[in-house]
Order: sequence, then structure tokens, then C-alpha cells
Amino acid sequence: MLPLLHLNGYKIANPTVLARLSHDELEQRFTGYGYPPWFVEGDDPAILYQAMAAALDEIIAAIRSIQSAAHSQAVPQRPRSIWR
Repeated sequence: MLPLLHLNGYKIANPTVLARLSHDELEQRFTGYGYPPWFVEGDDPAILYQAMAAALDEIIAAIRSIQSAAHSQAVPQRPRSIWR
């Protein structure tokens, strides 16, 4: 599973619950859930498009590494040790 969040700070007329968290709190929350967060931030669509593509390439490579390690070990380790 690869959760993606678009935290533009708004939900109808109010900020979302997650948009109210500081960057550190958001990172700690998702790390605690077992997901190492990658942040792609900014306001220039051309730059963000390239940054998001690069982040997804990195994430997919990490997922493939986890899958490969899990298939090659008799007793797979938790993926957390492989991320970043």
C-alpha cells in the first residue's frame, strides 16, 4: 500500500486535520504508522511535477528492494529496516 496525501490545507472552507499538524508531527505520525514519509512541497507546478516523479521513482525502488529482500530470506525482516 502506498498512501498519498495532498495537504493543500483546505477541506471545503476549513483546514484538514492533517494540514493542522506541523511538519514534524506529520512525519512522526506516519513513521509511527510504519510509513516513512516523503515530502514533495512547493507551489510551482512544473517543479513539483518533476519532484513528485522523482519521489515516486525512489519510493518504487524502495518497495522493490523490500519485496526482493522478503523473497530472498527464509524469515523476512520487517520492511522498516530497509526504508531509507
